Amino acid sequence: MKKMAIILATIFCAATIFAPLQAHHGEANYDTSKTVSVKGTVSMFEFVNPHVQIAIDVKNDKGEIEKWTGEARSPAMLSRYGGWDRNTIKMGEVITLYGHQTKNGTFFLRLEKIVKADGKELGNL
Repeated sequence: MKKMAIILATIFCAATIFAPLQAHHGEANYDTSKTVSVKGTVSMFEFVNPHVQIAIDVKNDKGEIEKWTGEARSPAMLSRYGGWDRNTIKMGEVITLYGHQTKNGTFFLRLEKIVKADGKELGNL
């Protein structure tokens, strides 16, 4: 009986500790019912853990600059499955980001794909 109590306590502790890690990769804060696309000039590219970040300057209908940020997978995953490296995206190049925007309307996307100016698609983000 004592052994069973220890096993159950261990399972409970493990579930409590690892539950937030699963929540980290959830999409609850994104509107997954539609895909948004924005085209702009790369102003930041961070090929760092835990997620690759790309920022672009987008000119809106009023001619004002909006700073949009896109978040992709980890550098290891992008390297392994997409052939990415630190030079895949270059500062100043024009790209189009496609992804799910945050529900609160901020200029932040969970990326699905990127299309470069030459038409090359970078997917599986």
